Amino acid sequence: MSENVSNNTLHTGAMGKWTLLAMNVGNMIGAGVVTLVGQAMGMTGHSLWLAYTIALILGAIYNIPVLFVGSTLRFDGGPYALINTMLGKKFAGIYVVSFFMYLPSIALYAVGLGTYVKSIFPNIPIQVTAAVALTVFYCINLFGANFLSRAQNFLVTFLLVGLATFAIMGMSKVDFTLLSPALNDNFMPNGFKGLFKGAFLLMFSTYGTYMVIFFSRHSKQPKKDVPFAIIWTIVAIFLFYIPVSIVASGVLPMSVVANQPLTFVAREILSKPVFIFFMIAAPFMALSSTINSCMCAYTEPLYKATVDGWLPKKFGVTNKNGSPWMIITVVYLCSMIPLVLKWDINTIANTLLLTDLLMGILMMISFALIPKRYPNAWANRECLKNVPNGVFYTAIILASLVQIAIIINSIASIKLYIVIATAVAFAIGIVHAIKKEKDGDIVVPSLEDETKS
Repeated sequence: MSENVSNNTLHTGAMGKWTLLAMNVGNMIGAGVVTLVGQAMGMTGHSLWLAYTIALILGAIYNIPVLFVGSTLRFDGGPYALINTMLGKKFAGIYVVSFFMYLPSIALYAVGLGTYVKSIFPNIPIQVTAAVALTVFYCINLFGANFLSRAQNFLVTFLLVGLATFAIMGMSKVDFTLLSPALNDNFMPNGFKGLFKGAFLLMFSTYGTYMVIFFSRHSKQPKKDVPFAIIWTIVAIFLFYIPVSIVASGVLPMSVVANQPLTFVAREILSKPVFIFFMIAAPFMALSSTINSCMCAYTEPLYKATVDGWLPKKFGVTNKNGSPWMIITVVYLCSMIPLVLKWDINTIANTLLLTDLLMGILMMISFALIPKRYPNAWANRECLKNVPNGVFYTAIILASLVQIAIIINSIASIKLYIVIATAVAFAIGIVHAIKKEKDGDIVVPSLEDETKS
């Protein structure tokens, strides 16, 4: 194993704009239209498409500030590098320690995959499929960025074909009277409360397009390619989420499809050969691409934090493929925790939302400081260059309001011990940051210097 974790090893250039788009689309679609649609229908009923529309609009609003800053600076290590540079070491320490709370969320997609497999093969336990899937993509990530990029491009291509097949062939069998509030008295069985509760859950699959900045270390031209990936990911999920949600909620009775995977609707609308193709191309590929993408993304902040001195240097040891194998192993083991504790999908999703959005507050504050801290880079940004600064600051305010609403909903929806665990992680982060700052061996990255590479 190589122990070189210097800054010279950071940039791989393994991902062009289309690969970044594939990483992002795979990450988003597996998180929502495949995993959460059934859970959301249990809250929204036939108003699923409306809940998804709300979630998509709020998710797009949340990501507007990222278009500005992602085209201004290069964020090796994602939001960690931004927070370290803009807000200082104490907040960076909080981010690093709290980031470990993200890692169990990868199990969401593995559990989702297990649910689909069980719907076809009832004798295979969900946890077994989930554990096998996590192990397979752990191994793929050990082979390095080039290999996992090729795997992602393959997975996402099949995924999009599968979802398009479901949407196109299912539209002719939709009873559109069920999807109209004017024609269906039971359009929102749980009222506006159920509608917005479902929308906030579905935001798990709409607000995270900003996560493409986690791949800056692997990007060839991050200031150009990151905004490209964000914009086209938003377009792609609009084009796929709404039609799929219409078919999912407009063919069979809610008593059959609520809180269930898409398997039941797919069996109803597709012939047996096409159904088999769909199951492989859509649910399996969607969830696999998300596991693959998340394992890579969640490695990045921890690797950069190790380079900067927050974690022991040996934690960043790389193998012959350039993969920080110890960090990837920790990510893998943490992703197994929900399987051991038998968390349900809602609990896993809301745990990530709570942690991510609390961290997002620090991210938004950091965004607001960029124009004054890096005036030259800001003036020469690659995207929205001629848009007034007032629009940028307004976008941050709107994104923050979206963030606060989701945090409130998340706290109300998850178990108390997870809220306590999140608070404890923040407290440990503060203590760790104070200690490391006193030691004086923490590197603060220069984002402007990194844009020259």
